[in-house]
Amino acid sequence: MMQKVNRLTVCLLLLLTTACKPVEAVSSGSQCEGRVFVESGSQNIVSTLPNNVLMRTLNPSFFGFNLEWVDFQQDLWDSKKLQVRPSVVEWLKPFNGAVYRYPGGTGSNYLNWRDTVGEQASRPVRPHVDWLGPIAPRFGFDEYLDFVEMVDGRPWVVLNIYGGYDGEGSAAVLAKDAADWAIYAAKRAKAGKPSVLRWELGNELDRGKTLWPPAKYSKVAGQAVKAVLERQPEAKFVGMLQDWPAQKQFTVSEYSRTVMAELNPAVGEFAHHLYYEEARWGSVSERMRFVCRSVDDTRASGLKQAAFWITEHTRGLPGQGDFGKWKRDWPKSSNLEAAMVVAESYIAATQFPEIQGMFLHSLGTAHGPWPLFNSSQQDVHPSAVYWGIRILRDNMLQNVLVSQVKSRNDEGSIGDHDVRATVLTDVNQHNYAVWAVNRYGASSKLSLKIPSLSGKQVKTSFTYISDSNKESNNYLVTTNIVPQTRESAMTFGADGVAVIELPPYSVSALRMTLQ
Repeated sequence: MMQKVNRLTVCLLLLLTTACKPVEAVSSGSQCEGRVFVESGSQNIVSTLPNNVLMRTLNPSFFGFNLEWVDFQQDLWDSKKLQVRPSVVEWLKPFNGAVYRYPGGTGSNYLNWRDTVGEQASRPVRPHVDWLGPIAPRFGFDEYLDFVEMVDGRPWVVLNIYGGYDGEGSAAVLAKDAADWAIYAAKRAKAGKPSVLRWELGNELDRGKTLWPPAKYSKVAGQAVKAVLERQPEAKFVGMLQDWPAQKQFTVSEYSRTVMAELNPAVGEFAHHLYYEEARWGSVSERMRFVCRSVDDTRASGLKQAAFWITEHTRGLPGQGDFGKWKRDWPKSSNLEAAMVVAESYIAATQFPEIQGMFLHSLGTAHGPWPLFNSSQQDVHPSAVYWGIRILRDNMLQNVLVSQVKSRNDEGSIGDHDVRATVLTDVNQHNYAVWAVNRYGASSKLSLKIPSLSGKQVKTSFTYISDSNKESNNYLVTTNIVPQTRESAMTFGADGVAVIELPPYSVSALRMTLQ
């Protein structure tokens, strides 16, 4: 029998390690207080509760990509044939149902959507980013919708509520532009194109050069929401919260609570951007703590509940002050170690039911930082990070079980554990899957304790990527990191325990079918 945890009384095994040191302490009575996701232990164990207690359900939109339109146009768009590279489409089809965030990150704050539609020849040439001269949007909104349709994905649009590359614009004009964009998207949907899943309200306007205070962000975003809803009442929105202390005059909670309260009741879903495993950001667990704080801030701001989307996430890189060093570090953003920590973030998020989806940064460049695809002479091919999340997606089942993890830390990793794992099952509990990462440089035994499988034999398929060198990547040799699969049978003991061996430095998925 499958039971579901009461969400009002439990924040559900929040994603913290015992060594987590947050920037701000969680307030007394926090839903996260005292909850440990990975405990230190003398052996590696992932266990489910008796009767298969359900943590949450998953659907394909749990996976997503932050699609940076300029990078995408430069590297993944064939400018001669005016089409997305066919290989890219084929590599993304297995993520059917995934969400594609357009126009992407910072560039979303500068793009006029009208420049991206209609005849290619009539689209204006303008500056959009500081690392490239003026260009026209050849991979515009029309082409984006065609692409999303080809990969059976779901569109997600970041509204421009800032202005242009040269500076801020009129909030009233931008609100009207947002409404017009929603109307245009609705017309395209009636013509058979995919309909926009969510409209996200700007990109990181709390930080960088803009540093908008929460009252300003809420006011401008609220104008856009009102304008769109007057024309498209069915539209759904996502507001941007803080996930690190970007402004000295506000704590993260003060910023986020203000935004939540001011946008209520029109907006009940919010975005975070999580970069991790770099000195400024800390471990996956530490970054997830900010989402945990937002769950608490929901109540404090007057909302009964809220949903959260991680609309950008990936392994962080050192700052860009020294471009030479910055460029030398680019391989760290898509090597095997990056694949492990990215996979770990998905595994962690499965145990957090408020998180609706995780959008990987980024889908676009094949020559810069964070490439999903590496470039070869004639085409592009998957990076190690691609294969890491592909293994998870190929072995996704609908139901996530409450999964308690204990782990050694022989590697001495920043997250204080070698192994993180989660257990999934289907509606009929005939198939099970275990997503796991092993961040240790040697194979590690993982004990699976699933009481419902006591004394039962299962047919298994074990798929993984692994290498003895965690910095291994697919930049020059396309087959350095590729999945391997082995099949066998396994019997759970009377105590509900079976043991699997995780390869060194690996991302893996164990699929089990009852015989």
